[in-house]
Amino acid sequence: MAIYNAADLNTKNRHMGGYGNAVVVYGSVTPAAAVFGDVYRPVVIPAGLDVTDVDIINDKLDSSGAPTINCKVGFSPLNAVEGPPAVDDYFASAGKAFFNTAGRTSLAFQPIKFEKPVFLTLTLTGGAAAFASGKVTAIVKGDGIGVK
Repeated sequence: MAIYNAADLNTKNRHMGGYGNAVVVYGSVTPAAAVFGDVYRPVVIPAGLDVTDVDIINDKLDSSGAPTINCKVGFSPLNAVEGPPAVDDYFASAGKAFFNTAGRTSLAFQPIKFEKPVFLTLTLTGGAAAFASGKVTAIVKGDGIGVK
């Protein structure tokens, strides 16, 4: 049996201050439509956050069957000049269909640290057959380690 350790296993753990280093930011958007190419920006991810978890909580935004509303989840900079470059599918690739039913979806991705603040973006890659107004909430969790 082999044992595989992370390269930074013994150095990554840091002292957690009196109030902790964990950071949770969340925000909601209530879109008025769901058309291909629409972008929902529910929350700003602050600079210095090492993002480890993103959850999307949504109402049912499509009250019909086909075509199916779907999206990809990524980020874009608050200031395009300062960066970082936008990656519209970092957290979830195109074709995610969780807007079809109300619920909570946890996204799987490699942790990423932002040196500059960014918008969390949900870009529609398929519009709703019959749009139903509702709320989309993003919860972003991570380690507040600060900027360089």
